[in-house]
Amino acid sequence: MLTANVTDNPMFVISLDIDPMGQAKTRIPDLEKSAQLRNTLLQGLFPDIRVVRLNVPGGVLDESQQALVEQTMKRVNVDGVQFRLVGASSSAKDGKFYAVEAKYERAIAERFLNWPQAAITYFGVLVSPCKVRIESPDARVIVVKDHEFGTNDCRGWISRSLLRALQERAHASGRDLPGDRLYQFRLAFDSTQAKGSCKVMEDDVAEVLGADIILPESSVKPEYKGPSRLLDLFRSQTRQLEVRTYRGPIVFGIREVSEPREFESSYTLLEHASWETLKSEVLPHALSQVEKLRTAVDEGDYEGLLELLGTSQAQQRLDAEDSAESGYTSREATVVEAVLKVDPTGYLVKHPYINQQLNKLLARWTFKLCTGGGFRMPAFALADDGILALHDGQIITASDWLPLDRAITSLPCDRGLVVRYPIRMFEDLLPYRRIPIGEMVGAIARAVLEQTGTRLHPCQIVDLFEGQISLKGTLTLNSKTAARNGGDFDFDMVCVVESDKLPRFVEDRFSLQEQTPIQKEKLKKQKSPWWNLAQVATKAKGNEIGSITDLQTSCIAAGHPELAYELVRELQNALDSLKHGTQVDRERIAEIRKQIKTAPWLKYKREEQVSRMPVSIEVEPTDKVGFLYNAVRKEVEDFFRTTLPIGDFHGVISGASFTQEMFDECREINRLYAAEVSRIMKRKAEAEKQFQEAEAEFEAQRGNADRKVRDAARRRRNSAQLLLQSEKDRTNEELKALMMLVRKWADEKKENRRGWCQAMHTVVCNGRSKGSLLWNTFPQEAIDMIAEETGSQPVQVAAPDLVEGEIEFDEQGRVFLVEQVRGENGQTEERRTLLLQITENGDVFRDGRRVSRVHPFPFTKGRGEIRNGHVVFDGIPQRPTVNSRRP
Repeated sequence: MLTANVTDNPMFVISLDIDPMGQAKTRIPDLEKSAQLRNTLLQGLFPDIRVVRLNVPGGVLDESQQALVEQTMKRVNVDGVQFRLVGASSSAKDGKFYAVEAKYERAIAERFLNWPQAAITYFGVLVSPCKVRIESPDARVIVVKDHEFGTNDCRGWISRSLLRALQERAHASGRDLPGDRLYQFRLAFDSTQAKGSCKVMEDDVAEVLGADIILPESSVKPEYKGPSRLLDLFRSQTRQLEVRTYRGPIVFGIREVSEPREFESSYTLLEHASWETLKSEVLPHALSQVEKLRTAVDEGDYEGLLELLGTSQAQQRLDAEDSAESGYTSREATVVEAVLKVDPTGYLVKHPYINQQLNKLLARWTFKLCTGGGFRMPAFALADDGILALHDGQIITASDWLPLDRAITSLPCDRGLVVRYPIRMFEDLLPYRRIPIGEMVGAIARAVLEQTGTRLHPCQIVDLFEGQISLKGTLTLNSKTAARNGGDFDFDMVCVVESDKLPRFVEDRFSLQEQTPIQKEKLKKQKSPWWNLAQVATKAKGNEIGSITDLQTSCIAAGHPELAYELVRELQNALDSLKHGTQVDRERIAEIRKQIKTAPWLKYKREEQVSRMPVSIEVEPTDKVGFLYNAVRKEVEDFFRTTLPIGDFHGVISGASFTQEMFDECREINRLYAAEVSRIMKRKAEAEKQFQEAEAEFEAQRGNADRKVRDAARRRRNSAQLLLQSEKDRTNEELKALMMLVRKWADEKKENRRGWCQAMHTVVCNGRSKGSLLWNTFPQEAIDMIAEETGSQPVQVAAPDLVEGEIEFDEQGRVFLVEQVRGENGQTEERRTLLLQITENGDVFRDGRRVSRVHPFPFTKGRGEIRNGHVVFDGIPQRPTVNSRRP
């Protein structure tokens, strides 16, 4: 009997920064649910476990620093509790790892066979957030070789009953889990775990096989060594199958569901287009997009503007009951979208904060347009052609019956190119022809007859096609075809260049004389003892994929495609390094870097203002992307160049009353917020300065005859670049957490919220900031008051979904996170985590050191609860919640 988990509340995660000297300092947590561990296998396996996320330094450390960092990573104490390193998720390359309470270390290590490389590679299976998760005390799992029972590489089956249980659980949580899809799953069973995608088999098949879940061996991470048995299901002595079986408790989650999507074009795709394609198909489309943007701006069509810039895809219409209750016409994903929608005058486009955000959107769009052509491609979850059914009491199955040059897709075009990122070479764009229904029916019939000896009527084949192959949001390929560009069926996302949209581009690929394809080099996996986990984790840090891809781009731009092809192997080695122990030839990469100058337009990839992107740049005559940049960039105007002082917007929000006490508190929040933003941005600016200096030195030494000098400059540049990227990521994380904290402070204001909004607006308009604090605290009230001022229809702003929990203040000004957990005796116990302390004179302390100072206020003991995303306090003065400092 499958039963649902009781709760899907987030698991609170403590976040620690480890500096180069090995000192660990806690961060104030990001209280948005998406920043915590939600609906994970780890919660189902160990409901009371405590988790720490370790953030280790970016860049290159010297030997002593590396040793200190690794020592702290291995074991760290938080509030007297020891935590041990146990693994990483996909963010290991960014220096983020996981530690758990020491008492759970052994159990988790055993799940990964005490194998550090497996824990670093696959621990993410246990902490992946799932849309819905269920637990069963008695489920049946069988593990088979890939392709048996219609499985494929990382693609298995779940029973119809299991899907129904998942749908019921999703419905109970207010979510929807649609049918007739491909599902990405996470599974914990016995002493191991599995990941991949799955289709649905009918219950009659499940009963004959005695399985609720069928897994290919490739899905189990690292492997399953359970008992085996033989199955004789095909009435043939030669078709007896050996399977490994398990029956017992499981935790199963659905992480993602296939649905129609879109990808934006990119320079890594466009660089493979011919000059004819670029000039006749790509450039005209890019220029038409510029004209659409210009028209939208001139006509004040901000909805059209947002659609072009790529933000309106996040908008959603309210359900009928929501609309009737609230009176709002739509829910907007961002404040910028909402502001533009309620301001028909266009005046608020000049608001410093709104203008800044629009400029970021425009700069991102401009770079993508100038280097990628600005077209969008339909995207799908990559699926296989496996089928599994019961016919006259006999199992019928087939796998890889689809011809290698055919695809099953919902697109109307007969031909296309399947694109999977990262693109290693032109051959990675897989040409396909859409298979006709008649040819498909014949291919399935032959495969079933060959593999099971059963003849099926065409109508039965069509039923199989509709239930197991024609799944919404998928594109189906033979596994041998998918493997040509590195694809498998672990819910890989692919997109399609359509022949009716870019016919010349598609034709060029079909007529290409291919070189020998690059396959994954699956070497014998490295195995270290568990005590070397920290050292293995350190090696996983850093990501060379992006830098190698950009080097390939520069080679193609410089007219050296042979060097780009040489880097294909190195890119594949970088992709496979942790899983398969492959090594990148850094010496050869360094030699190529010496020969090739970086494509000049690449440096503007992360520019946040169009005005900083030159109208024309000097490029090589072989640089097709550079040619497109120069042809398109000069047509894109700096549409949002005019910004007015924040003080010019005093009157747009008016009519609400507030007290002097409210004004004073908003002023203190503003001071604290401004100081913290300044500290974060100053640290980022220092990292940017270090990189610029290192980059200048590297360019100056490129021609130096002394190789040691050149190499030293290159190492310093690379180290500074890694450090800068790490700092940018940290900046984004800390600013987001700061926004969530001030939002929590604002959510606690239950009475006269418009008055609080008015007070905050008055404070920010009296200062010199861009005014972001208002939009991060009282966005809905601000939008409502602007709509009334301009006579617009009301619009609802999507609010952050904060975690459930309690916050407690005591007489000493200490602020605790309070959790209810089950103790070892099974009784509910209270767990208290110290977040910070505010002294009577206003000093804010974290980790025993002062990090800020706020206006002094009296302390009163009490508790507040985070409930339904809002903080509710019981008899506690307001001022303790002003803290928003981070270390």
